[in-house]
Formats: sequence, structure tokens, C-alpha cells
Amino acid sequence: MTYDVESRPDLSPINIRQKSQARRLALQALFQADAQGDDFFTMGLADFMAQSTDDITVRLLAIHMANKAWEYRKISDDWITRLMTQWSLSRVAAVDRSILWLGLWELTSGTDTPPKVVLNEAINMAREFSTAESSKFINGVLGAAFTQHSANLAQARPNKSSE
Repeated sequence: MTYDVESRPDLSPINIRQKSQARRLALQALFQADAQGDDFFTMGLADFMAQSTDDITVRLLAIHMANKAWEYRKISDDWITRLMTQWSLSRVAAVDRSILWLGLWELTSGTDTPPKVVLNEAINMAREFSTAESSKFINGVLGAAFTQHSANLAQARPNKSSE
């Protein structure tokens, strides 16, 4: 079973519960792809999603989120490496890395998800799928990334007072 995610139907009538569920499925897909490699996206993702939910909106959104976060993971890894000066990327637990990939993609790639929602969802997923200590770690990394990203965006905007 395959889905053409790029030509998916309009997902605008999605509710908060559906988006949260899609985010959790995307996290699980990222975790599996981290273990299995790119082949998971071509050979296993659609079946995994079909077995996980009957809600087509959730399924398509989760596929979209997982694909985009997976494509963005090298950039996310750069963020993680810059922000964790005393911790190497290889020491980050796989589930925490997957949460960070998803969160960093949502925070820094121009999605319409409010930063507070991204942070809260990532922390909750860390509590649900990892450990209490992981939730603090995730909060610290994503919070620092959001602060830096916001500063970068502010610097990139033209200063209207100098015109």
C-alpha cells in the first residue's frame, strides 16, 4: 500500500487530537527508520500507518510529517550537535533523537505549528516513550533551538528603523 503524500487531499480541517496522534505515529516511524534505514520509507511506512490508524487524515499527516522530518534529519543533527556541546550525537537515545528530529523540523522549517505546541508535544512524547530525564533533555535542546532560530530570523529581517 502506498500513498502519494505530496498530492494528498487538503488537511486543513484537522483537529488538535488528530495532529497529536499523527505526530506520535510520525515519531514511531522515525524511530523505525532510524533502525531500518531509508528502506522503511519505501517498503514499510504505508503498511505501518495503515495498521496504526483507520483515520486517513491522521495517516496522511503522519506520513507527511515523518517524511519531512526524515529528510530534514541531517539539519536536525547539526542543530543537536551545536546545542549539545558536552554530549555527542551518538550518545543520544534513538527515541530521543527521533523526538528531536520531529521537533526540530517543526520548529525550524517553517511549519505553522506554534513553538509552544511543538515543545509541549515533544516533552509529552519523551515522557510517554522515553524517560522523565529525557523530557528535560528534549525541553532543553528544543528550547535552545527555538531561541537561536528566533534570533536568526530576527537578524534576517530588514530593520525598518534604518530605512
